[in-house]
This record gives sequence, C-alpha cells and structure tokens, in this order.
Amino acid sequence: MKPEIKRASWIELFYDVAYVALVAQLTYLAAEFHYTFTDLVHIGIIAYAIFTAWWATTANRNLQPDESRADKFILQIQMVGAFMLSLTMANVFSGDYLGFFVTLGILRLLQTSMLVRMYVNHPHTRPRTYNMLEGFVIASGLWIAAAFAPAEYYLLLAFSALVMEVLIPLTRGRGNNRRYLNVHHLQERLGLFLMLVIGESMIVVALSSSAESLTVAPLTVVFSGLGMMIALWWLYFEHSDRHVGERPKNLFLFLHAHGFLYVSIILISVAYKLILTGKDPIVSLNFLLIGSIGVVLTLLGIRSTLHKISTRVVLRVLSLFTVSLGIIYFSYDQGLINETVIATTSIFLIAALLDQFSFFKNSAKKS
Repeated sequence: MKPEIKRASWIELFYDVAYVALVAQLTYLAAEFHYTFTDLVHIGIIAYAIFTAWWATTANRNLQPDESRADKFILQIQMVGAFMLSLTMANVFSGDYLGFFVTLGILRLLQTSMLVRMYVNHPHTRPRTYNMLEGFVIASGLWIAAAFAPAEYYLLLAFSALVMEVLIPLTRGRGNNRRYLNVHHLQERLGLFLMLVIGESMIVVALSSSAESLTVAPLTVVFSGLGMMIALWWLYFEHSDRHVGERPKNLFLFLHAHGFLYVSIILISVAYKLILTGKDPIVSLNFLLIGSIGVVLTLLGIRSTLHKISTRVVLRVLSLFTVSLGIIYFSYDQGLINETVIATTSIFLIAALLDQFSFFKNSAKKS
C-alpha cells in the first residue's frame, strides 16, 4: 500500500509569505550588524528561531488530516506575529529586545495551542503524558523571560529557550503514541522553504547591484551569485527527486540539517550584499566561506539520512572539498575578492555537474 501523498495547501503557501519578510529582514540586518560577538550571536539565535517557528506550524499541518476555518484563522494570526517579528527584529541589534522576544514567546504559545487542539480533535493518538507540550510552554516562557531579563542574562535565557525547542522532540514520555509525519508533505514543505530562502538571496543580489554601474566587477559578482543558486538547486532538488517519499533514517538530523542549510544560504547572500556594496571585503569573504562550508556539510548530512553513503563517495567529497578550500584560500589570501567569488561558484557548479554523472553516488547497489 502506497503512503498517502499529502500536498502543501494554499494556506501553508500563504503562511510562508510572512517568512519571506523575516528572512529578508535578517539578511539585511546581518549585513549591517556583524561587528561584535553579540551581533553574531543575535544573528544565530534569530535565524534558528525563525526556522523553529516555521517548522512548528509545518509539523502541525503535516499531522492534521484536514483544515478547518479555525485552523486557517489561527495560521493567519500567526502570520501577523511573524510580521511583528520582522518589524521588531532591528531593535534587537540596538539593544532593545523587548518587542521581539515577547512577540516570539506569544507566537510560540499560539503554536503550542495548536498542539493542544490536535490532542483534542484526535484523541485516539493523544499521549498519556504531555512532555512535549510542557516543554514548548516552558520554552515560550523562557522567550518572554528573556525579553524582561537584565542585559547580562537575556542572551542566556534566549539561547536556553532555543535549545529546549530543538531538543524537545527527542524526549520520550510514558504512553506516547507514535505519529509518523507524512514524508511527501515533509519533503515538499522543506523544499518550498529552501526555494523561499534561495529566492530571497537572489533578490538581495539583484537589489544590491541595482545602484551599481554595470561594470565588469559587479556583473561578475551578480552572475556568480546566480550561478551559486543554480548549483544549489541541482545539488538539492535533483537529489531530492530521486528519493521522493523515502523516510529519513534520522528525522532529527534530516530536519536540522535543513535548518543549518537555510542559515548557510543566508550567510552567503549577506556576503554577496557586502561585496556588491563595497563594505568590509574581508568580512564578506568570511561570510562566503563559512556559508559555503555550511552548505557542503548540510547537504552531505541530508543525503546521509536518505541513503547509505559509501566510503568511496565520502573520500570523493573530501578530496574535492580539500582542493576547493586550497583554491579559495589562495584567492582569499591574495585579497582577490572577485576571484574568490568566482572560484567558489565554479566549484559548486562543477560539483553539481559531477553529481549528474554519479560522481557522488554509490556505485554499488542502491540501498
């Protein structure tokens, strides 16, 4: 019996629009505020909080067999919360974190209420223990507590809230019934969010270059950015199509590898924005290198959860990765900004091409 093919609904696609604003806002703020360790911590916490907030609703919709008017209304209220996060995000970097963390805490409480609603509407799958529900309530409280905490403690509370949200699904409660996520819907939603992040990155590159004269240097960077996104499309979506409906061997790794993939792409788009605007060339290259390394590791992690990766494939990846780092580091060390960008994009395009010729696939039987 084939598993049910559950598709993303119109309300889910509409819901994603709110997160376009969040991802775009974070990208522009990261390009402006990246000079201190606190700024970098803010970028990391906000980026992953965006992902966990998006995922909470996505997981709930995945487990729901249908959508009532009340469900759609609750999702649209959450969209308002997401827009409020976008409006208050900039204040965090200037030291005013009250609005953002209070809004985030309330949004997470609203999403927690969706979990309660699912328990009520589907009692046959309701667990006897509510450890996940309790954990999300505590995490929401920590977000709100971070909003009112003294300056020296708010980051600790915010980080604790984020860690709790990430680890809660790993908890085990007595009497819990197992509810399997619909794999088709899961893959589609993660792919759609990736497309959202890639699209936002392309917009950032286009807008950053609009005020520049059409000389060779900015055009090179612009088309390198486009080439990078094309390579990512081939490396992710072509591989995903070959494993449609395949349940990940480790859902936790599969899910959070996507989270780090999204963050890595945001870092790359920040790098392109800084390069095109002529700001902080060394910092921009650091963003580019960290983001690129993140993409490589997360793509490898995603693939490892879908099928067994042979030692031969790992060695090929590491060989290409090592040679690539050498080429990029040489360009970087010489202060050749455009050359570093071109080298990075070329390597990803070469990897995408090799992937189509089974260079990164197991030559043995399919697992």
